[in-house]
Amino acid sequence: MRTSRRCVKCQCPRLWHIDPVLLPDTDSRNSVELLPGITRLASGSAVGTDLGKRTEAGRFEVWICTACGYTEWYAHQINEVLAWLTRNPRSGVHYYDADAPTV
Repeated sequence: MRTSRRCVKCQCPRLWHIDPVLLPDTDSRNSVELLPGITRLASGSAVGTDLGKRTEAGRFEVWICTACGYTEWYAHQINEVLAWLTRNPRSGVHYYDADAPTV
């Protein structure tokens, strides 16, 4: 949808585009925060209580069809932090390349 400007499901030309995706700040009645592409603890873990050491990177862009509601999400600027997280088995992040030669 991002390149064709038409819904890939129903071919409707009327789309909503949201960039960047923002979320309401639950601690405030009138502010919003950027939805990061990824948030993990600096240790690589997805769980824990050490909020002072979170890793946030990237942003999301969304395209929504007005007719059928089909939605496409695109993540921007996250490859570096995701590559870093793949080195930690506890992160839950894995990289796959279907074109890579198998051993």
